[in-house]
Amino acid sequence: MTSDEYARDWALAQLYFHVTTAYAILRQQGVEIGKADYVPHMFAHIGQGTVPSA
Repeated sequence: MTSDEYARDWALAQLYFHVTTAYAILRQQGVEIGKADYVPHMFAHIGQGTVPSA
């Protein structure tokens, strides 16, 4: 297995699984978390007036 195959076929799938599982557990426990908590660095690239309020 090459490093590219490992990253694409194994590591990314494992990362995605663990991130989504952690998200589900936090939501189930009542933590209010959403997309804006994951990608605040992208708000500079969004049009004015389209950024969600906190």
